[in-house]
Amino acid sequence: MSGAGKCAVITGTARPSGIGRACARAFVRAGYNVLGVDKMRMQDSETDAALAEGRYFHTVIDVAAAVEVSFVPNSCKQHFGSPTIHCLINNAGVADPHMPQAAEAAVSHWRSVIDTNLSGAFLMSQACIPHMPAGDAAIIHISSTRARQSEPHSEAYAAAKAGMLGLTHAQAASLAHKVRVNAVLPGWIDTSGDPASITAADHAWHLTGRVGRPDDVAELCLFLADSCKAGFITGQEFVVDGGVSTKMVYPPDEAEPQDAPQQQQQPPPAEAAAPERPTEGDQGPPVIWPDE
Repeated sequence: MSGAGKCAVITGTARPSGIGRACARAFVRAGYNVLGVDKMRMQDSETDAALAEGRYFHTVIDVAAAVEVSFVPNSCKQHFGSPTIHCLINNAGVADPHMPQAAEAAVSHWRSVIDTNLSGAFLMSQACIPHMPAGDAAIIHISSTRARQSEPHSEAYAAAKAGMLGLTHAQAASLAHKVRVNAVLPGWIDTSGDPASITAADHAWHLTGRVGRPDDVAELCLFLADSCKAGFITGQEFVVDGGVSTKMVYPPDEAEPQDAPQQQQQPPPAEAAAPERPTEGDQGPPVIWPDE
């Protein structure tokens, strides 16, 4: 196993059907010890069998809170015997890209999305970098195709995801000869947990003939984390969208040819579940909540 004895820290792992959880499963299968980080406790109705081998631990931490993030290396040492971190995947984020129209609500939404999606990736990097072995470590930022193209009223999400691309090449330069840094830009990935909700037309819209799955992103992350396979790759952006962003489309027009494709909108990602308070059984630092 390529990751035997190595440690990966993956954020946004609470939801069983999400990209973060798919990454956790893939890295555990590859032999990594995995520390899952999320503001929510595990959302499973029953134990995830893929993570039941003693190489996965979940810690409840808000990635937008610098004090809480500082506990991550200690959590790795507590669970795996060493604070050394070979791979960091920054996947946690506010999933809803659509901003409210009311001015005050829009500002609140902006701050929440930027703090979690962008500042969270920076804070997690700052906490982990001192514990990453030079020449055998990788940071992977999960951005989005929305970093490059937008629907109306998605300023905060687009700005945060585009900011992750800038963070990627800046860190790649700053960490040259030490840590490789790359970004993955998923398109339409079905994280609903209900494949039957995807229609035949949804699948056909993609050049690959299907909507993406979380495992599609996880397998790419596993490749990028491997210094033997991806050791010459840093500062790069990898789009995982079934070819949609390269597909030419035209607006509806009576004058256009009969076989010209018609513009379609992709449905927005499902909203992230509201955060839940950690229970006494969760592994995490003491948290002082605003109303306490």
